[in-house]
Amino acid sequence: MPNRKTISTNRRRFIKSMALGAGALASTTGFRVMGSGLAPYSGKLLVTLQLSGGADVTQLCDPKVNTPGELKINHWADVAEPGEAGNIRFAPVGDNFNFFNRFGADMVVVNGVDAQTNSHETGRLFNWTGSNAEGRPSLTALHAAANAPEQPLAYSVFGGGTSRTSGIISYNRFRDVSRLRELAKPTEMPWDTSNQLRPDLEISEARRLTRESVTELFTSTNLTPRQRRSVTRYKQALDGKEGLLRLAEGLPSPDDYEGDETFQVGDNNFWSNLKQQMQGALLVFQSGLGSSADIALDGFDSHENHDDIHDALYTHLADAIYYFWDYAEQLGLADRILLVVGSDFGRTNMYNDGNGKDHWNIGSYMLMEQGARWGNRVVGASDELHFARKINPSSLETSESGIVLTPAHVHRAVQKYLGIDDFAATNGIALPDVEDIALFSTSKQTRV
Repeated sequence: MPNRKTISTNRRRFIKSMALGAGALASTTGFRVMGSGLAPYSGKLLVTLQLSGGADVTQLCDPKVNTPGELKINHWADVAEPGEAGNIRFAPVGDNFNFFNRFGADMVVVNGVDAQTNSHETGRLFNWTGSNAEGRPSLTALHAAANAPEQPLAYSVFGGGTSRTSGIISYNRFRDVSRLRELAKPTEMPWDTSNQLRPDLEISEARRLTRESVTELFTSTNLTPRQRRSVTRYKQALDGKEGLLRLAEGLPSPDDYEGDETFQVGDNNFWSNLKQQMQGALLVFQSGLGSSADIALDGFDSHENHDDIHDALYTHLADAIYYFWDYAEQLGLADRILLVVGSDFGRTNMYNDGNGKDHWNIGSYMLMEQGARWGNRVVGASDELHFARKINPSSLETSESGIVLTPAHVHRAVQKYLGIDDFAATNGIALPDVEDIALFSTSKQTRV
């Protein structure tokens, strides 16, 4: 039987290896627990909501009626006309009437945006990085790196999301809110918060031994520079607990987590945890540990049974966005958030043989902010068959000598609005040769 000294030596060796391993992990993933001297992030917050699969914006914010002599673009147009909420026209689908009447004054709709592709991967890349080539970070990654690079959850990804960083920051991916609780309260049983996975005495002893081992490592002359950097990061993680304590204090009980939602469309069952993603993102923001988040709603790739699928998804989307802004208001965050809603691309201006719609390169964005001075506006346009129309980048009026909007124009405008364009330029990741558009103008009330 090994003696007490042998056990103690082996334990110390194990903890030493764990410290080095954790430090190495920190150096590669960038994950850090906030140090004691770092204040909570209190600046602008950015959320991107990806409608994954290619959303049909002619049934949302760029409504199209049927043109005589052409193939049918929308079945709803046989029985109804587009609705209007201020300067914004919308399709009479799902809960669009209530959605746009509630939020129209707080949004700008960008129509006629050419993703220049029918590929899901390239479309997502272009729509969320502003470039259809590799090498640039997502808008959320850029915002986090420019504003909160030292925060441990600066950039969080819930559900899907492009998650491109170009090495300027790391991201933390969460499946659901329970992952946040496990992170903030690692000794608590997720299914029974009244019980601890380990007694307090054991936890205290493990922490004491770990700190002693890290101290020993610092005095070692055998560490390489990389190992010493790793140990330094690991020690910073041990020293800083305030951030995770704030996150822990702000988490609801498991009974108050937003649950998954299921709904049936014909023979297909749809599942969504969009509200839970929203809850997780907002709780991270409330803790001051992060500044950006990606969330996503799947299911829009409707090559069959298109109308029923989009009707159900848009109804669910409206309900989720109501929840998002109501919960943000409850947490005292609503006046700091910019929400950007987009997709891979659009869907065709006709139905296929399966009563579905296929991939189409023209889509839209919706940008939302509480009390937006630039709200109640539409920028960009598409024609009656949903081909992009050129616009004058200065006046925003349609013009045959103008430009076709792409995601790059939207990204450049958002970067300037958030004040992160100089950071992008300094780091060599600015968008080249992209015209400025007055996307956030407070003087032009445009509907084209």
